[in-house]
Amino acid sequence: MMPKLLLITGPDTDYTDKEILIGSNENEIVIADVTDKTNPLVISTISYANVKYAHQGWFTEDLKYFILGDELDELRLGNKTRSIIFDFTDLDNPVYHFDYLGTTNAIDHNGYVKDNIYYQANYTAGVRMIDVSTVANKVFSEVGYFDTYPANNNTDFNGVWNVYPYFPSGNIIISDIDNGFFVIRKK
Repeated sequence: MMPKLLLITGPDTDYTDKEILIGSNENEIVIADVTDKTNPLVISTISYANVKYAHQGWFTEDLKYFILGDELDELRLGNKTRSIIFDFTDLDNPVYHFDYLGTTNAIDHNGYVKDNIYYQANYTAGVRMIDVSTVANKVFSEVGYFDTYPANNNTDFNGVWNVYPYFPSGNIIISDIDNGFFVIRKK
């Protein structure tokens, strides 16, 4: 089954009620209309500086901004954990918005937004909780974290692989490659 995002109330009214695929495809992001499965249409593509492996992304809750994780830039470039943010207000013309650099050297992996908090699986640095409420002003701030791999924050593929913050209970599930399954709750 093809991953999809159904834009019902997104900011780009050209695509209201269309099934839109956002593909983080190693060296670029592809935006496609996949409403007609026999005739998918590429809407646009976008890349960014120092792309190493465009891996996974997630929208802000208003569907205006797309937060991308490049899984190999920390390892190959030596930068701090980097998230690349795009303005997707106009899907025909996506725009690079800014880079957010985290506090560690750890490799970022999967990330999800809930209640203006970006929950980022950050391998050896655990789960990072980043306030994205001021994304329009190009400002993110880390508001919490839970480190399941306290040995170090190196650029290695150990530690947190995924995080899931959507349970009604408020429980957050963490999958750690080395240390197993964690259930936490944000205060």
